Amino acid sequence: MTDTTKKTVAVNAAKIGGITAVVPLLFSAIPEPWSSVVASMILVCGGIAAAVPAPPVGSKWTLPYKLVSVIGLNFGWAVNHLGARVNASQGAIAPTNTTNPKN
Repeated sequence: MTDTTKKTVAVNAAKIGGITAVVPLLFSAIPEPWSSVVASMILVCGGIAAAVPAPPVGSKWTLPYKLVSVIGLNFGWAVNHLGARVNASQGAIAPTNTTNPKN
């Protein structure tokens, strides 16, 4: 492993460790019947954001979609963003053919 790879692994491990430490602390601060409601809201909003494609720019649904995405913690490498990205080891995305093949 290179130094950069080791550093990336260490940073990711620190992020995961921080998240797994903070989430239980936050949920312990919420009264018991409500912690299940909050967790369910996060799960449902995350599922909706992953299943429903983003609305076009300027749509009246843009703000509600962003709100649902944030509540569902749908940011960064979330499920609905994976299709638009490429692993660096695979090289660049091939350009799409926008010309008419009959010409």
